[in-house]
Amino acid sequence: MQNILGLAGASCVAVMLAAMPAAAGSMALSDAERWLTIASTKDKDTAIGISGIYAQERAKVVSTQSGWFAVILGPYREGSIAEILGAHPSIGDIPEDSLLSRGDKYIDSVWEEKPWEEQNPLAVYESKKPVQFAAAGLTFTVSMEGDEDNPGPTTATAVNSAGSVFSFTTPAEYSLFGSDAGLLKLDPATAAPQLVFTRFTGGAHCCTQTWIATAPEGGTGWTLIDAGVLDGGGYSYEDADGDGALELVNVDNSFLYAFDSYAGSFAPIRVNRLRGNVLKDISGEEDVRKLLKRDLARMEFEAKLNQDLWKENGFLAGWVAAKQRLGQGEDAWQTALENLNPVSDFGPQTCKTGKPVEDCPFDDLERVPVAKALAQFLAERDYGELPPKARALLK
Repeated sequence: MQNILGLAGASCVAVMLAAMPAAAGSMALSDAERWLTIASTKDKDTAIGISGIYAQERAKVVSTQSGWFAVILGPYREGSIAEILGAHPSIGDIPEDSLLSRGDKYIDSVWEEKPWEEQNPLAVYESKKPVQFAAAGLTFTVSMEGDEDNPGPTTATAVNSAGSVFSFTTPAEYSLFGSDAGLLKLDPATAAPQLVFTRFTGGAHCCTQTWIATAPEGGTGWTLIDAGVLDGGGYSYEDADGDGALELVNVDNSFLYAFDSYAGSFAPIRVNRLRGNVLKDISGEEDVRKLLKRDLARMEFEAKLNQDLWKENGFLAGWVAAKQRLGQGEDAWQTALENLNPVSDFGPQTCKTGKPVEDCPFDDLERVPVAKALAQFLAERDYGELPPKARALLK
């Protein structure tokens, strides 16, 4: 899974820099070093979305004297872009209009990416190697028993000076590795933070089960919430609305394999909020719109790096969903209708005889046209109102 229009304004790197008079900025480097500038844009959230592609390189978003925002890597001491890419292969693909800059016109860093291992706020726990946390007068412990032949359950407990507060035990069928736990403030109304813990399910393309222990305000005590099984590492966490509590961010797993292979699928993000003992999808709320803009910017920049994506159904499906949710569905659907590949091994099927698909002989199965399938798919999943040309496909 991944997460033919270029980004408007995001490729004008040289133009933006040349438009300003030379004056030393606070990020100016010595003659021996250079920033590798890979994008510039008028919109900060677009720049942040692009920077996420280069998180492992600790990409920065910097303000500039022009009022734009640049996405930069480095600094590097190599004398050319080719030498930088040769010495730092983990950078991966960059746009052809990337350039080296001393940073004279860069004012300040407004965002810096961290590698995933530093973004994850949870700590690893393993069989017979529990983790422990303390907060709000409580001591929390998450432990696991068993071995590879006989994996055991996860047990999460909390105690205070008076004794046991809670003890929750989860199923034992999961892998013994790839599990983590931690205290996170997910609900601003609770006195104590939430205890979040996970188990990796195992499998080449799978999955993380997440649980949340919380004591809702006005409730009768602690409760355990099953937060679902998600692809990869599960949720990431970000305070999207600035209230001091973290939202839970994941990709929409329903897109995986829906219109392309796992590797060819692009899944837009979903944003969830915990209030009380309810985890609610708030992807359509204005408070989290900036996260949706960043997600779309990331997709479009990946398509700038690989123009072939504009002919791939897995990308187009995720991109149309991201655009439509931001109220940009009309133009997105026009692009999709011009580029969707009608020949695909993925997507829903119908039976020529009208039988249920599960009872249909193989020779009577046929694919639903891709564009119609996408329109139906988005209509069923709350990605905003379909534009007229998409609604017409469902008649």
